Amino acid sequence: MQKTRFNNSNIIIENSVKKQTYHSKTIDPKIVVDINKLLNRVKINERNQVKQKIIFFTLLTLGLGAIGIFIIAIK
Repeated sequence: MQKTRFNNSNIIIENSVKKQTYHSKTIDPKIVVDINKLLNRVKINERNQVKQKIIFFTLLTLGLGAIGIFIIAIK
């Protein structure tokens, strides 16, 4: 019967015949992050979203206007 134990970032699988140990990867907790780069990325993403909303609204308005003009021209 196979048993699995977790011990100090090692996975130990025990069989009745032999033991196997696998080392799991750990993430380095000391990563330097520049807060200015993150804030600039957020600002750029917000600007892009505003531009997309303006483009969508403009295309929607032009489409409705074109349909209105087409209906008036038919009558």
